[in-house]
Amino acid sequence: MNKISFNYEGRELAVDIIYRKRKNISLKVSPKENIQIIAPHKVSSDLLKKVLQDNSKWILSKLNKFKHFDDTIIKRDYEDDEIYYYMGKQYKLKILKDMNLQNKNNKNYNYIELKGDNIEIRTNNWEKDYIKESLKKWYKLRSEEIIMDRIDHLRSKSDDFRKIEPNLVKVKEQKKIWGSCNTSKNIYINSKISMLPLDAVDYIIVHEFCHIIYMNHSKDFYKLVQNIIPNYKEIVLWLKENNYKFVL
Repeated sequence: MNKISFNYEGRELAVDIIYRKRKNISLKVSPKENIQIIAPHKVSSDLLKKVLQDNSKWILSKLNKFKHFDDTIIKRDYEDDEIYYYMGKQYKLKILKDMNLQNKNNKNYNYIELKGDNIEIRTNNWEKDYIKESLKKWYKLRSEEIIMDRIDHLRSKSDDFRKIEPNLVKVKEQKKIWGSCNTSKNIYINSKISMLPLDAVDYIIVHEFCHIIYMNHSKDFYKLVQNIIPNYKEIVLWLKENNYKFVL
């Protein structure tokens, strides 16, 4: 990953540069002074520095907002009482060690369920890597169920959405983005999407479906998104401000 820095009021701020196939430049600020600038390929560093300077007050306001941020909410040791999100709600992880659990096909075995305000994992293997992989699989399964359910829901509510037919909708692990759509009309949704509240899930689905009609972020693209989700701008703002919480 490339890096750049800029000076604001005597303060040197480091910024990660992420190049993507896109037309616009955007900024992202997360806790622990994590600043990213997402830009099209071949954009000059001088132009990026100008964008950073032009938006320096906004960047600093975001950094100040995270000044007293408690990073335990995104720290991951895969131990009891860590906070995880499911459908926009906070849950505490509870690991129930049970050596009597067994599976004839695999010596390692667990099952996970929601109980009250907890995500309970009953397991005969409580190594951190195993807990992590088990949670990833659980979230992926829940995400697959939710995505299919929400697609059906959106089709029942919107004529515009009902007319859009992707070639494929697949849930898979994606580190940086919530969804993507390619020219083959294949849509890929992040396997952690079940962490988000339903309105955010719906927006991400609609956003990627609309790319089947418009492979860009033009006015026509966002008009179609708005026809299906009138308050999409509020959801986008919420995602920008809360995206850092959804860590697995």
